Amino acid sequence: MSSSYSVSLASPAPWGFRLQGGKDFCLPLTISRLTDGGKAVKAGMNIGDIILSINGISSEGMNHLEAQNKIKACTGNLSLTLQSPLLPPAGVELEKSVSPLSDASKKRLIEDTEDWHPRTGTSQSRSFRILAQMTGTENDYKNKTFSKVSKVDPEVVGHKYNKLRDWHHGVSARVLNVQ
Repeated sequence: MSSSYSVSLASPAPWGFRLQGGKDFCLPLTISRLTDGGKAVKAGMNIGDIILSINGISSEGMNHLEAQNKIKACTGNLSLTLQSPLLPPAGVELEKSVSPLSDASKKRLIEDTEDWHPRTGTSQSRSFRILAQMTGTENDYKNKTFSKVSKVDPEVVGHKYNKLRDWHHGVSARVLNVQ
């Protein structure tokens, strides 16, 4: 008994589902979300279903953007062949999970975190110490004990730290598109 099935969704879009995965993610193209009462739900699609083909074109080698563009470009009915995630697609053998990180990357990551330990009391994190060294403010902190405060006093941390903090906040705001 095959767990694959076909659906035809009547145009126009929206189709009522969200796509995830693809060759570029080393994951099969699957349905990640369904809109309540949408065309996909009415056609019997389920979250986790694997997309085998889009309008008769196999999705096996497609990256996420290619699949998304094929779906968006559909002006008529959208035909999908899907498979329940209970069984692998025909001709595909299950493999053990392969990490996209190379062995060298894994080794470097492990080496970079070997000296990490949870902070106790008022000791500084490694990243904070590095920041203090970069800004030349490490001596400002050595002999001072800080109680927990809700905001940092600009007079205590120094001009270089404040300049770096403001720059970082500006970059973050631009990246998050809130400025």
